[in-house]
Formats: sequence, structure tokens, C-alpha cells
Amino acid sequence: MAQWDWKLEGEMEWPDVLYPSLIICGLFGVILLVGIGFSYLWLVWLNKEATKCPECGKRGAGELVESKVIRSRVYTEWRNTWSIFGRDSSRRQPIQVTEKTYEDHFECKYCGYRWTKTAQEKQTGAI
Repeated sequence: MAQWDWKLEGEMEWPDVLYPSLIICGLFGVILLVGIGFSYLWLVWLNKEATKCPECGKRGAGELVESKVIRSRVYTEWRNTWSIFGRDSSRRQPIQVTEKTYEDHFECKYCGYRWTKTAQEKQTGAI
């Protein structure tokens, strides 16, 4: 069998196509990893800022001592929903809403100061 060793003028070989593609994919990968790294650092910073002691000002100093639900409420809300394939453009549907209010007690691990934060949570779901 004869091996053909000819190529057309202007035809590119595999390494000519593969190497630039790998370089571009590598650059996108590096950009993606840098973005993920900065996002992680931002979330760590936000967590430390959220537990900052109001007395001494140190970030990440608040340790959760106690968390309790001080108010809980479940009720039904009627909301408009739109049907994409149906004939009517809107209809009212019951939605169950659960609201909870939490009281979180923190203590500073550096100066011992105690403080309280209140947070609200709202969940919705179809009945």
C-alpha cells in the first residue's frame, strides 16, 4: 500500500489548529477559576462582616450562642398566575406563605460583648 504524503496548498495540519484552541480554552479556564476564587473570598468577607462585633469592631468575632423562632405565621395568599398554553391569560391561584422571625444571640469571642439580631424568612409554595 502506498502512503499518500501530499497536502493542498493552504491546508492546516492538526497541531496548527489544536494549539491555538488549547490556548484559548486555557485562558477561559484561568479566567473562570479566578472568578470563582474572587467569589469565594467575597463570600468569606461577607460572612465575617455579618458577624462583626458592634463593641470592639472585630470582624468574624460573633459566635452564635442561641437562635430561636420568636414568631411563626402560615397563611394563604391569592396570586395571579399566567397560563402559557391556556386560553385565559391570567387566573388566581392560592399560594401558601410561611413567615418566620428569628432572634439570633451572638457573643464576641474577643471582648465578651453580647448582642441580638433579628432576621425574617418567607417561604412560598403551591397548595
